[in-house]
Order: sequence, then structure tokens, then C-alpha cells
Amino acid sequence: MTTLNFPQDIPHVYRLVEESIDTSSESEEQKLLDKVQVTMRLREGLLKTFIASGFPKTINALQHLSSATPDEVRAHLTNTPIRSEQSWEEVQDQRERGRALFGKIYERHTHRILNNMHTFYPDLAQAALHQLYGPILSETSVINARETSLVVVAGLMAQDLPDQLRGHVYGAIHNGSTKDELNRVEKLVGLLSSHYQVDYKPPSKL
Repeated sequence: MTTLNFPQDIPHVYRLVEESIDTSSESEEQKLLDKVQVTMRLREGLLKTFIASGFPKTINALQHLSSATPDEVRAHLTNTPIRSEQSWEEVQDQRERGRALFGKIYERHTHRILNNMHTFYPDLAQAALHQLYGPILSETSVINARETSLVVVAGLMAQDLPDQLRGHVYGAIHNGSTKDELNRVEKLVGLLSSHYQVDYKPPSKL
């Protein structure tokens, strides 16, 4: 929904999740904890969509999610960033994690891809490692590496970006995703595109 630019429907999905939790047999305390956990995961997943979809769409999506979040849930959400950059050591750690993740995704192609980006514009390779892979994608305390890869894959599928999709499909597999999961993501992207009457070109190969 974020990538396809229909963030106004995010509250509807959120309410469906809430209803599912409310009708469970768990205690009221556990239901609240479940809602907090879901909200944290949705916020983190939406943040990570900006890697493929762009920052303005992510801002709009998070705004709509925030408007749908009940006060009782909001009261249990962190009001400080989970990505701490209070010291140079923390920044270095982020960058090391980002480079490691980049290498895990692209494996033997890592050096070539970084060199290509450096050739296009030296700041491009630096931004990829220091602003995208480091602080954003490599943070896995809320959304793990496998789930993060699937978020990126979905965004690339929805925008018909086969060159980038190819690498991130392999990256998703390297991070533990299965072919079945990738096929389910593709099916979901196709269904959403059809629902919103957005042109969609399925990937030729997964």
C-alpha cells in the first residue's frame, strides 16, 4: 500500500489486526501487548519501505498508521529512536553491520556492485552503506533480516525494478527466505496492484 501510494488504507488494515487480537482468547493484558508488538513491527516495516519506495511515501504511511493507533497502545511505544547514534562507536557499529549485510545480500558480486555505484557517483556507494544498509536495513531488533528482505522485495516488485529485484531476491534467500515466501509476496503485490488498478508487471523469474 505504501509503495503503490495508498497509505490511507493502512488504518483499515490496522483495525482488522486489532479486531483479530480482540477476538482471541488471550487475557486483556496480553491483547494489549500483542497490539503494541504489532504496531512496533508495522512502524518498522513501513520505515524500511523507504529504501525502495522513497521517503515521502514512508512519511505518509507512518502518519496514517499513527492516526489509527489507540492512545492505550501509543502509551506503551518507545518515544526515542531504536537506532542510537549517541557515540562514534555506535555509528561505526552501524556501518560495519551495513557493510556485512550488503555482503551477505550480494555475496561474490559485492565488490563489483559497490565499484559500479562508486563510478556512477562516489557518494552513491557511501550513502548506500552509511545511510541505508547501516542504520536502516541492518537494524533487526524489531523486524529480522529475512522479514526486512521481503519488505524490500515487495517494494521493488511493485515498481517493476528488475535489476534491483534480482539482487534482493537472492539476498532474501541468503537471509533465510524460501521460494514459497517469495511467491506469496509476489501474489500479494499482484493482488494489491489489481485492487488499486495499478499496472503491474510480474517478475519473469523468482
